[in-house]
Amino acid sequence: MFDRITLGHDLIDCRGETLAPEGFVVSPEAVAEVARRAVPGPRLALAETAHRADVTAPLGDPRYQHLFAEQGVRDQVTRALLEVRLPQVLFEELTAVQRANPALYRHGAVAAAVAVRMLVAAVGDQKGVPDLAAAALLHDLGMRHVRMRLVRNRDRLTRPEAAEIAGHPLIGAFHLARLLGKHPAVAAAHAHHWRCGQGYPRLPVSPPRSAEVVAVASAFAALTQPRPFRSDCFDVRAATDVLVAEAKAGTADTNTVKLLVHALRGGRGDPRAVRFGGNRGGQVPEVNRHTPVAEPAATLR
Repeated sequence: MFDRITLGHDLIDCRGETLAPEGFVVSPEAVAEVARRAVPGPRLALAETAHRADVTAPLGDPRYQHLFAEQGVRDQVTRALLEVRLPQVLFEELTAVQRANPALYRHGAVAAAVAVRMLVAAVGDQKGVPDLAAAALLHDLGMRHVRMRLVRNRDRLTRPEAAEIAGHPLIGAFHLARLLGKHPAVAAAHAHHWRCGQGYPRLPVSPPRSAEVVAVASAFAALTQPRPFRSDCFDVRAATDVLVAEAKAGTADTNTVKLLVHALRGGRGDPRAVRFGGNRGGQVPEVNRHTPVAEPAATLR
C-alpha cells in the first residue's frame, strides 16, 4: 500500500539540488540503496542552531503540563533535544519548513519533545535518545514535498489528493536516507503511518520500537495541535482516549501507547503495568473533516 511512487516531478531539496528526477521510482529498495551509498559528513549540534528555542518550547506549553511538570524531566528532555546532531543541510530544511509551513514545523517540535519524554520515562538518559529525538523532529519531512494547497486544505480530500499525501512517508525516508544513511530517522519517516500493518506504506517486517514511539508521539502531537480541517484541537485527555481506542482496536502499538499514558501519569513505576481506563470525555473538535487514508494502491503518480 503506497509502497512505490513514480515521481511526477523532480524531487528538490531546500538548496535547489535534485534528489531524484521526474519518473524515478521511490521504493523501499531505493531507500535502502541510497542509505547504503550515503557518505557521512560533518554534523552540527542542534544547540548551536537557531532551532534550539523552538524545539524546547513545547516543554513550557500549558497543554502538555502533565508530561513536563517536573524540572528534572524538563532538564533530561532538553538535554536530549539539544544533543541532536545533523548535517547542516537538514537544519536548513527545518528552516525552510518553518518559513513555508509553521504548523508542520511545530508538529515536528512537539512530536520530538513528546517522544523524548516517553523514552526518558522508559529508559532515562540513554546514549541513543538524541538520535531518536532527531527521528521525531524529522519524521514528517516528506510533507515538505507535498503541494501546499493540499496541506492547507480545509475540506475533505479527494481520493487522488489523499493518495498524494500518503506518499510522504516514503519520500521523506528517501530524502533522509540520502543524507543520514542508516539512521532511526529514516525508519521513523517510513513507518510513522504504518499503524500495526493497517496504515501505509506496507512494510516487509514490523518497524523498530523507536519508530513506534515516534508514530505515537506524532499522532498525539497532531491531535493536540491546530489543523485546517478541524474546528479545534483535541485536548490531551481526548487525544489520549483516541490513541487508547486505537490500541484496543489493534491500529496502534499497545505497549507504546502505554508508554505515553505512563509518561502522562508522571513516569513512575513500570509502564508495562499500565491499565487502560474508559473514555474520559475530553474536548473534541465540533467539526473534523479529516480524510482517513485506507485505499490500497501499488503506485502513485
